[in-house]
This record gives sequence, C-alpha cells and structure tokens, in this order.
Amino acid sequence: MATDTMPRTPGAPVRPGTPNRPGAPGRPGAPGRLGAPRRAENPKIPKAPRAPADTKTRPVAGPRHTRPVPRGARPRQPRAPFILLLFGLLGGALVSLLVISTTLAQGSFQITSLQQQNNNLARQEQVLSQQVAQASSPAQIAMEAEAFGMQQNPNLQFINLKTGKVIKGEVSKADAAINVPGYTP
Repeated sequence: MATDTMPRTPGAPVRPGTPNRPGAPGRPGAPGRLGAPRRAENPKIPKAPRAPADTKTRPVAGPRHTRPVPRGARPRQPRAPFILLLFGLLGGALVSLLVISTTLAQGSFQITSLQQQNNNLARQEQVLSQQVAQASSPAQIAMEAEAFGMQQNPNLQFINLKTGKVIKGEVSKADAAINVPGYTP
C-alpha cells in the first residue's frame, strides 16, 4: 500500500480525502485560475477524481467518469481520407475481380476450341487408320499386284519343318478352289 508522502504516478486513481494531493480542500496554493473565485463544495455530492495537471479530461460513459488525455493530443482527423482509401481499395478489388473473370473466360474459350480441334484430329486419325488397314489387306495387295501384271507361281514348294526337306508339288483342285484373301496354296 502506498503512503501519502509518495508521489502519485500519472493516470493512477486519486483517493478522495487524501490531504497531500494537489487541490485538496484546506490546502494553501491549490491549483486554479488566477483571480477566479472558488466554487462552494456540496458535501452531499461526491467529487470526481481529478486528473493530473498535465492532462485534459474527456467524458467516457457519463459526467462522473472521465479519463485523462495528454496535453498536445491530436484533434480528431477528418474521415474523408479514410473513406476515400476504402473506396479506392474496393474499386481496385472490383477491377481485379473483373480482370480475373475476363482472363478465366478467355481461357475457357481457348480450352473449348482446343478440345474441338482434338476431336476433329481424332476423327481424321481414325479415318486414316481405316484407309491404311484397307490398303494393307491381302486381297487389296493381290488386286494391285495383278494390276501391275504379277502372277502367282504355279510351282509350289513347301518346307517340312520337322525334317527340313523342301517338298515340290502341285496345287490340288480343292486347294485351288479356296479363295480366301491371304491364303496362297
């Protein structure tokens, strides 16, 4: 507990009735305006604690509650720059959102066109692979060979894989009657 002779820290509450505090009743040299008469004190109304001499007081929650404000505190700044800053930030956010949305839409259109090109190329590949399959079939090759004047060899020779001997023979009528593409008797 602090004694009455210790100096009070600024902003600390002042206990009423302390005889050594500045401005206490009955103390000579109490601070006040020069030449101004002192107010008569009503003993029924409790006095609000006074702030230190180097601060002003501003009402907080009512006439009895005050808080110290240091002298030289800046006055309240106008709100216009803050509001302009907020509008600037909101405008910048909206412009950024518009740019992002436009970029995404453009990317979506590019994706759609590339997917269509991919589908067209897949169809072309399928058509070309069918043409290659038709052109490489044995029947097509035989027709093109005959168109160039080529003929089948009437003397067939077979290799017996077990013995390794070459067997010469003629095509039987049954084998010659078989007309299967790719089968050459």
